[in-house]
Amino acid sequence: MYKRLMLATDGSAHAGRAAEAAIGLMKELPEAEMTIIHVSDKAPSRSELMQAGLNMKAILEADAHKAIAETEKLFQQARVPYELKVAFGNPADVIVEWSQNNHTDMIIIGSRGLNAVSEVIMGSVSRKVLHQANCPVLIVKK
Repeated sequence: MYKRLMLATDGSAHAGRAAEAAIGLMKELPEAEMTIIHVSDKAPSRSELMQAGLNMKAILEADAHKAIAETEKLFQQARVPYELKVAFGNPADVIVEWSQNNHTDMIIIGSRGLNAVSEVIMGSVSRKVLHQANCPVLIVKK
């Protein structure tokens, strides 16, 4: 049923709980494939771009590995294989688009549990993904 799973993570503690849930699912679904996606909405500085020889992908990958080091460590310790994808843009939009283009069967994402006022003002990536995705979304809360 679930062959292609995707963990959307920013490396936060909330995303760490989602990573633990994703690992648990992968152990129950040994034939499934896991993709971890990290989307940055922060543009690299001019000096970062110059140091990387204008290679934005290299910057995004380096930033992703720093941000999700604990998540990668969890997956490696659990011996759960994964593929890392990095992207730049609006996190919710990129996550949904990537999941649709790659026929993801389930998205796993953490939630900070913003209160109603904060969510209206700031928005919520997990909420946007839930409403826009065309596959099941597992939101892991506190």
